[in-house]
Amino acid sequence: MSHEGRPRLLDDADRRTVRVVAGEATPTSPTWARLCRWIAKTPQLCARLDALPDRKRQPNLFLGAVRYFDGPLEPGSEFLAWVEQNWDEIASLILRRSTQTNEAGRCAVLAPALASLPQPITLLEVGAAAGLCLLPDRYRYRYLGEASQAAPLAATADAPVLECVVRGDPPADPSVLRIAHRMGLDTNPLAADDPDDQRWLRALVWPDEPEREQRLARALGLAAADPPPIVQGTIPADLDRLLEQAPAGGSTVLMHSATLAYLSRDQRDEFVARVQASGVHWLSFEGPSIVTSLRGLIPDDPRPHFLLALDGRVLARCSPHGAWVDWLVFAT
Repeated sequence: MSHEGRPRLLDDADRRTVRVVAGEATPTSPTWARLCRWIAKTPQLCARLDALPDRKRQPNLFLGAVRYFDGPLEPGSEFLAWVEQNWDEIASLILRRSTQTNEAGRCAVLAPALASLPQPITLLEVGAAAGLCLLPDRYRYRYLGEASQAAPLAATADAPVLECVVRGDPPADPSVLRIAHRMGLDTNPLAADDPDDQRWLRALVWPDEPEREQRLARALGLAAADPPPIVQGTIPADLDRLLEQAPAGGSTVLMHSATLAYLSRDQRDEFVARVQASGVHWLSFEGPSIVTSLRGLIPDDPRPHFLLALDGRVLARCSPHGAWVDWLVFAT
């Protein structure tokens, strides 16, 4: 509460974050965009969120909790009353859970980059969650705009099909991708066959995106049948422990997607420096301002987007969830 006895708003940075999420959600989830804009200017609700620890004020955590408990999705008095009535359960879930979207659709962008390296691949991922992005060789791909399809050798005939709208020339054909070894690291590993973990991952999918939810369900089924190993740990502290898992031979790739945003600037820079010093290949899939060394290297784009970079060289501008990719030719 403020000195005047009124609920205080989230600080400027936190309210700005809510508005950023609103902007990112607008193209695919107008429901979330509408709700976020209302949250940012609703004092009672901002006061609830402001009382959470700094690291737990992430809009997607709160929005995920709303979906997890089947709460109302429209702004207004009904939403506010529901939050007040259920706040203890909402806060408890937020405190014990993390934002772990684990979007399998990103593999449609990651796979061509991985296929461009000498095969086979040892794939290591930080922020692996349930390991859905550790399986790029087990999905099938349909690339719209190229009218092409690709299926790595390990992908079965009934494997999930990931669609992606493509502009430009990809670095390689995903059908040549071979992964000999895979391992993930996460602060809170999820189990693809655990019903509550499945429920949380489904809750993190935005409304108005039924295709994403269906894709998640199929990817969870694939991962549950043969789950990739994921160890518990944090970055950058436990990075060496993950790198030690890599066997000799082939190409070792350290990969992350939408992970570094949850670290401080100093932690991100330390992580990048340690990966580069390790000698392994580094594949990053992050927002355009997240990796310091990649900022400003390519022209901006008004669409919400991420940058895909291999060994510090930007390869593509892409949808945060892998729905589209613009393969680029830039000297970076």
